[in-house]
Amino acid sequence: MRQTEQMMRQSQMQRSSQMREALPPAMVMSESTLLTVQVFKFSGNQLFTAEQLQSVVAGYANRPLNQHDLKHLTDAVSAAYRQAGWLVQAYIPRQDLSNGEITVQVIESIPPNKSLR
Repeated sequence: MRQTEQMMRQSQMQRSSQMREALPPAMVMSESTLLTVQVFKFSGNQLFTAEQLQSVVAGYANRPLNQHDLKHLTDAVSAAYRQAGWLVQAYIPRQDLSNGEITVQVIESIPPNKSLR
């Protein structure tokens, strides 16, 4: 039983690692860059709906954001998952920022003691 759990954990870690390698690199902005985002989109989220995640990031919409604000935004998304008992990495991949939209990439990882419903 313990060996099976360990094998499942290793398999999950390998899948997460492979998934991260296939994802686009994170966006990097200069310290002085500010952008205003009207629309947040999410990719990779299955455990939370886009509407649920919208409520997490609502305070970041329609105001100037810098690199630190975007880091706080992705930290807030990760914290929402953690509060629900899930592991996640959220980041903002490189993308065109000229249209007022940002996509937040979510990498969900299911702990061995949880399952998708």
